[in-house]
Amino acid sequence: MVNFIRLLVLSACFLVSVTVSAQRTPPADPPLCATPDLTRDELRALNAAATFALTMKQASGTAVSGITYVPIKPHIYRRSNGTGGMTLNKLNNVMAITNSYYMLNGSGIQFYFCGTTPDYIDNDALYNSFQAYVETSANGRDALNAMNLYYVNAFSQSGLGGYAYFPNNTIQSTRSFILNEADEVDLANRLLPHEIGHNFSLYHTFGNSNSSTNELVTRGPGANCLTAGDELCDTPADPYGKTGASIIRINGCDVYKDDGAVDAQGQRYVPSMTNIMSYYFPCTHDFTPGQYERIQAGLALRQSHTAYTLNCPPTTVAAPTNVTAVASNGSIVITWQDNGSSEMGYFIERSTSSTSGFVPIGGVGTNVTTYTDVTAAAVMTYYYRVRPSNSTTQGVSGVASVFSPGCRPIYGPSNCTEGDGLSSFVFNGTTLSQNLGCSTGGYNSSTIVTTTVTQGQSYSFNGTLLSSTYQEGVSIWADFNRNGAFTSDELVYQTPTTINQPFSGSISFPSSLSAGPITIRVVVAYNTVPNDPCGIYLYGETEDYQLLVAQPASADLSLTMQTSTRTLLVNQPVNFSVTIQNDGPNQATGVSWQNRLPPNVSFVSADAGVVSSGSAVSGSGISINSGASATFVYQVRPTQPGTYINAAQIIASNQLDPDSEPNSGTGDGQDDAATIDIRTISSAAGSVFTSPNPNQTPLPAVLSSQPPTDPNKADLSLAMMVDKRTAQLGQPVTFTIVISNAGGSSASAVVVRDTLRGFTFLSSPSGATIVGSGSGYTILEATVNTINAGNSAFILFSATPTISGSVVSRAQIWSTPTPDPDSRPGSVTPTGNNFNGEDDTAWIDLRITP
Repeated sequence: MVNFIRLLVLSACFLVSVTVSAQRTPPADPPLCATPDLTRDELRALNAAATFALTMKQASGTAVSGITYVPIKPHIYRRSNGTGGMTLNKLNNVMAITNSYYMLNGSGIQFYFCGTTPDYIDNDALYNSFQAYVETSANGRDALNAMNLYYVNAFSQSGLGGYAYFPNNTIQSTRSFILNEADEVDLANRLLPHEIGHNFSLYHTFGNSNSSTNELVTRGPGANCLTAGDELCDTPADPYGKTGASIIRINGCDVYKDDGAVDAQGQRYVPSMTNIMSYYFPCTHDFTPGQYERIQAGLALRQSHTAYTLNCPPTTVAAPTNVTAVASNGSIVITWQDNGSSEMGYFIERSTSSTSGFVPIGGVGTNVTTYTDVTAAAVMTYYYRVRPSNSTTQGVSGVASVFSPGCRPIYGPSNCTEGDGLSSFVFNGTTLSQNLGCSTGGYNSSTIVTTTVTQGQSYSFNGTLLSSTYQEGVSIWADFNRNGAFTSDELVYQTPTTINQPFSGSISFPSSLSAGPITIRVVVAYNTVPNDPCGIYLYGETEDYQLLVAQPASADLSLTMQTSTRTLLVNQPVNFSVTIQNDGPNQATGVSWQNRLPPNVSFVSADAGVVSSGSAVSGSGISINSGASATFVYQVRPTQPGTYINAAQIIASNQLDPDSEPNSGTGDGQDDAATIDIRTISSAAGSVFTSPNPNQTPLPAVLSSQPPTDPNKADLSLAMMVDKRTAQLGQPVTFTIVISNAGGSSASAVVVRDTLRGFTFLSSPSGATIVGSGSGYTILEATVNTINAGNSAFILFSATPTISGSVVSRAQIWSTPTPDPDSRPGSVTPTGNNFNGEDDTAWIDLRITP
């Protein structure tokens, strides 16, 4: 195919290396680009070539979703004696983590190693100082059927971190040169996936490094995100290097500081600090959907090249067996039996499902049979498997599962052996501590439910320490939400300072707690008041206890009303009956009900237990056994002609009701209230009298099922109409395309295309014109300059049917610079005719008779 890109188009990135520590601190200076960027023309040529390659790939029937396995040949510079350089453990680990960024929802690229061993380049001079872009040592070493990744020990240029080539039909374009930096976390999560991103057509989010960006912040009218920056609209404008744009670090992570940097329209920047193709050092990393699409296009372009292939055969490796996963000290330890003899290492994959969703989390070298997952979240079931790093779908192990338990504090080796712990803990008069001495390892968890509590109640406790010599702090957490983890809002007690004497207090249990066991944690730590239920302390002890939240007595009460007649004369007495049913497990006591009479209704008489205040009828002090009911009858009479809407409700009960609340009003639809109507025979039109309802609990607002509108986006949709669905051959038909904007921003330059089949275009008062045609079809295009938020626009055209039978006309939004939250214009997707069910497409069928 045509070679759109000049021979040596590349990108290079600098970094300042850092050392690995428990709390990793990002480099003090951002990375810099040392070589020429692509010009705008080169960027667009590359993008056009990649988009064309992806279109052709789709047209050939080749799948573009799912996982594509791409081989990488690793080349490692070492000393002349074969020492130094990237280790196999590190090689596998950083590639596995890089792989995790190149897969989204089970689709994307996964890299595997080509061959059974890296290509080692043993040369002291090159090991000590590799000059970027002087690649004579690489010539002749490239694999012709894989991407070629060269790990450099030290660049001669100060601070250089790596560089990579954009796709081109040359073997050199398969290369990337990466610094084997000491910070393995940064190498795996930023540097390596960043440089490979260049290999697959991704640009820096800020565009060119030799000039500050001219990309506008807006994604509304006038946006230039398709022609500036990285030419992707779902990566925010990045002001890197612009005056007024600076970075601060909070908790060791880069955070954008707005020091007044604005774009040409005066809007302030809000860049993505986490994007892998930026020049920031975040604590989390990601690609956008637009970048994933461009990666797929870059892959298709590389697959179309002829100077090399990406078909290095995966190595056949015997699958690991006996995979186990065990929780240990807040981590998960995975072990397996290594049955292979040809592996280059292994990738460890994890999922929350036993059958799908596996993502690589780390890697190890050859003959290693264990890996520790330190990123597993607490209180989660995980599934693990192991695959050879130089294979694809072959040689994958079976799956091992493990439940990751909640964390616990870690103490030094002496923990509580010197008296830094609990001697006793008494809760509501019950001794909960099962071990009066120091617990093994400073931790004890009791699975025995030792006492019962009730929601909405407070209970006292007291405790003593093992020693009265040392100053200790005591904190208590209660796992109210029962998720196995203790959070800051579940801290229920702390000593105000360290103590060496008994302590006491009380714990309140929320009224919203459901029945069942609940865990409380008592943490003792030397010389500090503990603030972390899973913290690291030098001395101390932690004990977990189980309490039982009792099932409260409940009565499921419901109320119904009946009347002796629905139509009657004015002043004619009528009987009402109120029946209260108890379907709950417990007896209902202290039940009261009330019927506020509508205006112009007079009380006449009632059975025992029913009283009248003149304006209301009620009963109180009622007990109803489980499964039983009680009925109350009374007589009233209407004194004016009209319709009477009479309502009653339960206003009190000593027991909880699972589905209703006493005295919450008669208009909330709960089953403890009922309404019935009667009317006089001589009803005057419009005379309606209703029971008062002064204490109605406010009802929740009706929630819209639609997401809130984004002020920076226009939510465009299409609809189609015709003046006649059935027409005769040669009879003109008028088509109307309705473009609606339900978003929060105006849409500009909205181009709509209609594929008209079986018709001859006549005219269009809306300016639609023919832009393409083929056998049996014509493509019409019209442009609407502006569609304000909440408004619609119309495109009209007329056409004459040329064939009989059923015909279909299809329309779609072809292009607009304004982002849409739930659809993409046809011209920016890999295939133009994307009639994929999105709301920016529409169709209508017609029946044409001879």
